[in-house]
Amino acid sequence: TDERLTGGLTRYQYRIMSTYKLTYFNARGRAELTRLVFAQAGVEYTDERLTWEEWSARSPQTPFGVIPVLEVDGKQLGGSHVIARYVAEKHGVAGSNDFENALIASILDAVSDMEQQLHPWWFEKDETKKAELLKDLTENTIPAALANIEKFAAGNKDGWLVGSKLTYGDLCVFNTLDFLSACVHLPTILDKFPALSQLKKNVENQPNIAKWI
Repeated sequence: TDERLTGGLTRYQYRIMSTYKLTYFNARGRAELTRLVFAQAGVEYTDERLTWEEWSARSPQTPFGVIPVLEVDGKQLGGSHVIARYVAEKHGVAGSNDFENALIASILDAVSDMEQQLHPWWFEKDETKKAELLKDLTENTIPAALANIEKFAAGNKDGWLVGSKLTYGDLCVFNTLDFLSACVHLPTILDKFPALSQLKKNVENQPNIAKWI
């Protein structure tokens, strides 16, 4: 293989590179973290975005009947956080050791717990009840969750949540903060969390992330 056609990779490296297809809806949702990991790593993949009708026909063919699904050389992997971690570990966006990876996983669990508490508000149809739910979220649930994550950012002099480099934990928190600002309409949510505010800027300033967002 001519190295001019493989980006300078050796024949061996080119031959063993995996092919990826990430399948989800045409939305950010539970696939966006993996998309951010792919973007940061500079790894090519097929970003398959299904309509609801297409998904209904495809659902029985997936591991757990839900998406996202990552196809790696024809083999399927389910679970949004599992997929993100797999890609991160394969392409240098994970922690530097087992303990760092465990810390990152704990942060993702905390973010997931907070996001679960957004669901009643998100799906509520009654506008009065929806406003009450949002008030509780903005005054109690979200600040409490962010205060815990703020400790990780404030305690790391390198500007990241865990370790000395950007990881998929940073991308997860960045994605959630962006969602809170844009979709939950909380543009000032980070005013009381300076370390998380700086973390968000640090992620945004990564060249590959800047191209993606």
